Amino acid sequence: MKKSFFITAFISVFIYTSVLAQDKEKKNVSGIRGGWHSATMVTDGADPFNGSSLDNFYIGFFNDNKIAPLLHFGKGLEYFQNGAAYTDNTKRVLHTVSVPLYLKLKLGPVFALGGIAGNFKVNEDYTGHGINPSDSDKSEWFDAPVFLGAGAKILFVSVEARYHWGLLEVRDGFKSHYLQIGAAVSF
Repeated sequence: MKKSFFITAFISVFIYTSVLAQDKEKKNVSGIRGGWHSATMVTDGADPFNGSSLDNFYIGFFNDNKIAPLLHFGKGLEYFQNGAAYTDNTKRVLHTVSVPLYLKLKLGPVFALGGIAGNFKVNEDYTGHGINPSDSDKSEWFDAPVFLGAGAKILFVSVEARYHWGLLEVRDGFKSHYLQIGAAVSF
């Protein structure tokens, strides 16, 4: 009787401390993310002016903090190239550093997220026809897109897709829109 009591007590304490340790680990998760980035410029939700999407990559870091049982607050730092590719083999490439802030609703391995980002242009390239844009022809230095996304996490790897809608004009009435599809590794 005493032996079974001690074994039960030991197992109960072990399970309780394991649950507490797991709960502490899940409150704050960091990692890296990266993937495919497809950007374009549109006027008020219309099709791009004489152009197509600029396909490239994105890479960055993230940190998620648990604020409720199913709700997380996340932030990050990312690099990508926004812009557009025009039909005459010219490209406008905006090298961008982004600071996304988002809420993530997590149900088991599946999650949905939405938020806003501050995008800062660090450089701009215009390729084609051997010309460089003048200062008056360059894009704005800041954009604030909102985004929605979804994904799934299995163990420490997540796959996700996010679509971003630029709220501010980046250049001559055009706003940035872009899709990101990629993976993240948590540590």
